Amino acid sequence: MFTAGSRLGNEAAGYAVAWKSGQTWEGIKTHMGFNQEAYEAECAALARALKTAAEIAPTPNHVTIFTNAQAAIWRMSTEEPGPGQKHAVEARQHIATLRRAAPDITIEIRWCLAHEGVEGNEKADKWAKLAADELDTQGVEGWTYSDRPEETPLPKSLANIRREISEKKWMESRQWAGGRTSKNKYKMPKSQRPDGTLAGSTKRLASRFYPLKTGHCLTGEYLHWTKCCSTPQCWWCRCPRQTRNHLLKRCPRWKKEQKNLWEEVWKETGKGRERWKVHELFAKRTCSQALLDFLSSTDIGKIVPAEEGDNAESEASEWELWERAEQEEERRVEAETLGMEVEEPPLFLPTPPFMASEEVE
Repeated sequence: MFTAGSRLGNEAAGYAVAWKSGQTWEGIKTHMGFNQEAYEAECAALARALKTAAEIAPTPNHVTIFTNAQAAIWRMSTEEPGPGQKHAVEARQHIATLRRAAPDITIEIRWCLAHEGVEGNEKADKWAKLAADELDTQGVEGWTYSDRPEETPLPKSLANIRREISEKKWMESRQWAGGRTSKNKYKMPKSQRPDGTLAGSTKRLASRFYPLKTGHCLTGEYLHWTKCCSTPQCWWCRCPRQTRNHLLKRCPRWKKEQKNLWEEVWKETGKGRERWKVHELFAKRTCSQALLDFLSSTDIGKIVPAEEGDNAESEASEWELWERAEQEEERRVEAETLGMEVEEPPLFLPTPPFMASEEVE
């Protein structure tokens, strides 16, 4: 036998039981009304199939029922309270009737694939939809619209009650939320939106751009102010004060790169270098690409040379220290893979001079 349950879009439910007699298909089609769920219909179909098997005379020695609802199969194994309990109890009663009539009977409820060309499953599914649609001319059991007394409603399943409760709760939640929120959505001002040019650049380049934009960057003036450097002097041209303005406009070490930068700024804005303040230049989004190109061709904001008398090995930037540690880790993993002894790196790397505190005499 094959069973199937169905619930249509108009909330009508029904089930069907189909079996083959010779070359023709026979079966039962039952309409369950508008207060049931598809799960209930699947459970009811299994109970009805067992009842049909119990009514066969003589009692068969083997009964196999196929369904595509695994949840319904599991429900038949327990009588615990909940959706489908009524049909589970009925199924157990029919099983007991079959065993009394034939103690050696074998009863199997098996799962089969749905909508995969299994003839019996396709037939049962078609009849279940027909039963839910309540067509009397097709031999559908159950009350119809015409002969059902209005004062006698069809039974309502527990699963259907839970659905109604859940739908009402969601409706109340939406109404509550709608009364507390406005239809006007928050829109971030254009001035606060991320710069797409910077977002599309590399992480290393952006990590130099943003400190220069804020002023908290690797310049002589800032390092001297934070007491990481003994003098604010420019380490490329020995100008008394190395500022952002000096690096972008005056430093002779980057004269060629500065020329290219300000040519691009002129094309974008029509203003020359003397009409720009550095903080205004970094805030102008149309100039972001020109600044990124400038930084990529220079070492500004990237490295701090060692002061005279210091160890040259102490010259390092934050990114270089990170790369050095990453390379050590790669060498360690490679050595372990080859079974070689791993030489432990020093516990602390050399401290850059601008990060060391001044000696107190």
